[in-house]
Amino acid sequence: MATMTQEQVHTFLDEPHVGHLVTLRPAGSPHVAPIWYEYRDGRFLIWTSRETRKVKNILGDGRAALSIATDSEPYKYVTVEGTVSVSETDVEATGISIASRYQGRERGTAFIAEHFKEGVSVVLSLVPDNLVAWTDEA
Repeated sequence: MATMTQEQVHTFLDEPHVGHLVTLRPAGSPHVAPIWYEYRDGRFLIWTSRETRKVKNILGDGRAALSIATDSEPYKYVTVEGTVSVSETDVEATGISIASRYQGRERGTAFIAEHFKEGVSVVLSLVPDNLVAWTDEA
């Protein structure tokens, strides 16, 4: 396997892979949740409900890790460690942008319209302190 170039990392992160976000429970044990994300301006954005376990964990301890990988050849992955913040700014628009990556504009917009709750939906922003990217492409 080889380290990805910056261009390969950006191309990979622009693809709609499911990521796995690891946060820390109050007692320190890990909690893993599959997530949709968008990589924008050097940070990972995640739309979710404030009531989820991951948000509760982040509000107690903002440290997190994220793993994004292909599940078929050629194998590629990006792993990230960093700090997550919770935001209530541009929540609906960010949710539509993220959901549209995975389901197309029409279905993504409908998904957010169905699940968006004013004052409950939030955006998580993971700023990487460490990012590792590998590929088995030659």
